Parts: sequence; structure tokens; C-alpha cells
Amino acid sequence: MQVEDKFTSVSIRQYGDEKWRAQLMYKDEEGNWKKTSRVLETTGRDTGRSKQVWKAASYEAEELRRALNEEARTAQELAALGIRPGETVSDYVSFYIEGRRPHVERSTAAEYDRILSKLIAPGIGSIGLDALTPDDVQGWINALAKQFAPVTVRKALVLLRSAMTQAVERDRLAKNPTRTVKAPKLEAPKPNALDEKGRAKVAQFIAIDPATKTNIGFALALYMGLREGEVCGLRWRAVDFEDRTLTIRETIGHEGSKWYPKEPKTDGSARTLPIPDVLVAALKARRAQMNEERMSTGRDLSTLYVIGGADGSFMQPHYLSNRWRRTADALELVGTEGKRPTFHDLRHTFATAAIAHGVDVKSVSSMMGHANAAMTMNTYASADPDAKRRASDAVARAIETEVSRHANDGQILTLGRTGTED
Repeated sequence: MQVEDKFTSVSIRQYGDEKWRAQLMYKDEEGNWKKTSRVLETTGRDTGRSKQVWKAASYEAEELRRALNEEARTAQELAALGIRPGETVSDYVSFYIEGRRPHVERSTAAEYDRILSKLIAPGIGSIGLDALTPDDVQGWINALAKQFAPVTVRKALVLLRSAMTQAVERDRLAKNPTRTVKAPKLEAPKPNALDEKGRAKVAQFIAIDPATKTNIGFALALYMGLREGEVCGLRWRAVDFEDRTLTIRETIGHEGSKWYPKEPKTDGSARTLPIPDVLVAALKARRAQMNEERMSTGRDLSTLYVIGGADGSFMQPHYLSNRWRRTADALELVGTEGKRPTFHDLRHTFATAAIAHGVDVKSVSSMMGHANAAMTMNTYASADPDAKRRASDAVARAIETEVSRHANDGQILTLGRTGTED
């Protein structure tokens, strides 16, 4: 790769009694001419016809120009490879994030920035990229594990590992310094779902005034398993009363303190769901209310959010969660893990109730928008505290039926009388 000289010319001048300075000209990134100067080692007055001091200063200035051009040329060549001399771990992770930013959600990029500034930079960010070792990374992970939850630590390691993998692929590093590092183990999630009594309490509360914004939101999570962002991002154009279905097309995400509508994170999250009978009337009543309210704004009803405002605004997910927290406190609800259930636990409740009442795992997985049925099975199959007893009772009843069916089987009776004991 041919790289032009950055410093195109150099001149010298004497200042003070015996000192000399070189002045170099170059163009900045916008193409504007700039100049920089350096003090030379050559000293002495330029006297006499031979001008020996001037010649020495001129030679030194030209050598300085060559050296600076060589440095600039090397820096440009390295930059083309994604390499900056003296760069640190923070420098390279930042470079990696900037490359990913156009290809990920705003909320994901904001999470990357947060991890870099809060977790990576304070721990290992100042270490030179070339100097980072697996021991450095493992020590950093061990220190984080004493302060943060395992899921947070794993996110930090995943980001660092991805950046270091890219560094290896770009020939910036010979080996990935995260290659042998172990992250803290994640405990299997234990949904804090509501039991039968808790579900009845919430259903009765919703039924008191089913068409209010928040109660519609609670019902969409309890009866259909929607996430809070999906509830807040649901517009009327996604609700089909003729087919009695609704389609998840948008969700509400956040970047720092800013909330914004976005597409679902995965193809599985974008899904069409049947609306249960208990919700149809409530949704119709809510739509009628909004249709009256939007008359003064002239807005198209189909573009409005189901639990939003007539002005086109959406309810922020954290507001919905806060309203649920107050409701859960007032109803004195306790989940299967002995804690007050969060709004997200309504979604867990939907899944556990569905599986407990015989809905196949694949159908539940599809309705939840999970990537695969294994995730649903691992999370919810044992979440119902009475599931094992029901399974045991079911097997016992089946065996008793089989015994009755074969009660007159002489061979079985004979074997039973003549069996041996150890």
C-alpha cells in the first residue's frame, strides 16, 4: 500500500541566541494546511560564509521530516489493519463496539458501552492489548464475581472475548487471551410464578375493571405470556378481532433512559397468538374508549398503542412494572419462590400454568417466543410445585388400572408367590 508523506516540507529558523527550530507543513483530515514545529539539537550562531551551523540545522530538520513521515506511514498502515500503536484493551474494545454499532439494536450498543465503561475499563482497560494474558483476564473475572451477579460477569466476558476473537482474526493478536478463562456458573432460573390461588386473585382483580390500561397490560401477560416491552409496544393494527388473534410486531426498548419502539429481537419473538375469550371483551371495550379519545386528535386508531395515549404515545415498560408492583403488594401476592412476583413473573405464571394443565411444551415455547422448546422445558417444566405429585399419582393410577386388568393372569400370580428374596 503506497502511503504519501504526511509532512510535505520543512523549513528552519533561528530563535534566541543559538537555538534552531524546524517548522513542518501538513494537511489535516479536512484538507486544511497546518504546521507544527520542533526544537532541533543543533545550536550556534550562523556566522561566516560557510554557513556550517545552518547546514547542520537543515540536515537535522530534513532527517526529522523523514522520521516523522515514517512514523505517520506506519500508523496509517496499522490503522488500516485496525491497529493503533500503544493501544490498550479499552481502545480495542471501543474499536470493536464502533464496528458493531451499525449492526445491533441501539439498546444493545448502549449495553456494550456500559459494560466497557463500568466493567472492562476499570479492571483491565489500561493494560496494553499485546500485554493482556489469560491470567489477567481470569483475575479480572474473579474480582467482578465478588461484586456482580454471574449473568453480569458473563456478559462482560462475552463482550471481551468477542473483541479479542476479532483481534486474532485481524492478525492483531497471535492468541486470544480469553481462551482458557472460566466464567462463574449461572444457576438454573427458578421462575417465581403464581400458584392456583395467586392466579385466581389476579384474575379477580383484573375482572373488577378489565378495560383500564394497566389491567389490560396485566391480562396480556397473565393470559398470553407477553413481555412488558411487547405489551407496551402492541398497536391496534396488530389486533385482529375477526380472527381473534394479535401479532407481536413491535416492542419497546431503551437506550439509557430513552425508550423507543423497535422490532422484536428474534424471528421467534415476532409471533401471532390467539386471543382467549376472557380478553376479547376487555380489548373491545378498551378500543371503544380510545376511539372516542382519539377523535379530538384526528389520529388513526390503528396506529395507536393498545395501552398508550390518544396522542400516539406509548406507556413506558418501567411504569407498567411499577403499577404491577403496587398491585402485587396490595393483593399480598407471593410466588412459588416465596417472593413478591414481578411483572415478568406474570409471563412465568402463564407458562407454568399452561404446562401444568397439559399444554405441550412445543406449543408453549412458540407462544412464549422462545428460541427452542428445550429452553421452555428447562425453565418451566419443574416450576409447578405440585407437578411431581400429580405425575406420581398419575403413574400410580395407571399401574393400578393395569393390575386390575390383569388380575386373573395366573402366570403373574404364580411368579409373585414363587419369587426369591436376596
